[in-house]
Amino acid sequence: MNKRIIFIVLSALILFLALITLFAQTFLFNVACGRVHFGEKHVGQTLTMEDGKKFTVYRRLKITVKANAADNGAVFIVRFKFKSLKPSTNKHLSMIPTPFLIGMKGFREKYWTFDENSGFFQGIYQWDSKISAERYPGSFIFKVMTKRSAAGSLSYLILPDTDLSEYIEKLSSN
Repeated sequence: MNKRIIFIVLSALILFLALITLFAQTFLFNVACGRVHFGEKHVGQTLTMEDGKKFTVYRRLKITVKANAADNGAVFIVRFKFKSLKPSTNKHLSMIPTPFLIGMKGFREKYWTFDENSGFFQGIYQWDSKISAERYPGSFIFKVMTKRSAAGSLSYLILPDTDLSEYIEKLSSN
């Protein structure tokens, strides 16, 4: 096997173990309580973003919690192009941060999407609040994402007081 691939796999394993340790309490609570779901809703569906770009959903993760009716939370959208490896490899490697997301306070849901025409990946997240969404770019996993993205390709947007389910439905109907 290629040394680079071995290095990536070993690095991923080390990162996975470190993240599990750091976020074990929330991660274990969410998993043990049956809150973690990889849903099929919208998987395979094309979403037309506000800028006209079309992204296909290839994975969805949801943490089931009792919602606070007073707060819709915030949607966080990140878009980037990986600087190395094929898209199919990156789609598989994108599972590595899942335990971290499950363990982050305030994380509720994520859609993984890909634009076949441009090669850009996009994550669309639901956070319990604008404050939680604003914290995400300072997280370790976001910094790793930044390092793996092609120079100048990463951008993100926070939509406060936005419900992800309603937002996805709107993108699906475009």
